[in-house]
Amino acid sequence: MTEEELQEQLEKLKTKIPYDEDIFETEENYGIVLNDLLEDSKNILLETLYPFIDDFTDVLVPRAYYNWQLRCCVELYNMADKQGITNYSENSLSWSKLSDGLSNSLMNKINSHVGVPKRIQKDEEEEEEEEDGA
Repeated sequence: MTEEELQEQLEKLKTKIPYDEDIFETEENYGIVLNDLLEDSKNILLETLYPFIDDFTDVLVPRAYYNWQLRCCVELYNMADKQGITNYSENSLSWSKLSDGLSNSLMNKINSHVGVPKRIQKDEEEEEEEEDGA
């Protein structure tokens, strides 16, 4: 995702998670939270898409998952104050928690890939060719 596309995602996210002075106190905190949510959702997505890659520095979020990323951000934000509690009862004091946080319906939309993205694979092959040539 380019810097321009990241800004587009940020603007879309602002429509889904509106600014609330009682929660964020300042616009700066609001921006930090939204950027953190985008980064966290990117990492969750890439860890699930490419389970055999350790470093996601050069890996971009595929365009097909832009909407998924926004939905993930909203779920992460909504879970922040609930701490994963899905059901709650007052008098008999019963509640249940999600085990990992994100909903199964959201996570099931990601199809894991075997191997590495082509861009990274090309970069690694180029580095090997440079080392062999030296």
